[in-house]
Amino acid sequence: MIRKAKYEDVDAIMAVVADAQLSLRELGIDQWQDGYPSREVILSDIESGVGNVLTDTNNQVIGYVVVVFTGEETYAQLPAEAWHTPEEYVVVHRLCVARKCCRGGVATELMKFAADMSRRRGVRGFRIDTHRGNVRMLAMLEKFGFEYCGVIYYPSGERLAYDLDITNSKLL
Repeated sequence: MIRKAKYEDVDAIMAVVADAQLSLRELGIDQWQDGYPSREVILSDIESGVGNVLTDTNNQVIGYVVVVFTGEETYAQLPAEAWHTPEEYVVVHRLCVARKCCRGGVATELMKFAADMSRRRGVRGFRIDTHRGNVRMLAMLEKFGFEYCGVIYYPSGERLAYDLDITNSKLL
């Protein structure tokens, strides 16, 4: 089940974040190796109502995702014509999965959740970014049909930006 994250979920979410940080470290990339996302960031997500958890049949948190409809300031680094989707879009951030559930469809379920939220709001655009070394995320984006739009820069480094018109996706 996917639901809004609650304050009492923070420890479980941080455990999932730690799993994701370890997986990224094992890939040899520096994404999320600087203490991000911190407990304060997760608390802010919950306070803002954008954090969501996926729980298993025992109500244990096995995935986390932030779904935002207010845009992403960093995406303005790319010219409007670099994007393949309309200006109104959903953004997914901080997608992470418990290590014990990796490759079990949890990330796909969280992505579908974001796409379903978009459809309900009448929003066709879906944007996301990732580290160029995050081969698992890149493979998932390719599977869903996301298109490369360019390189953007956060204080923590460069990220590859992608988008998708969800009305054209057969998998989301």
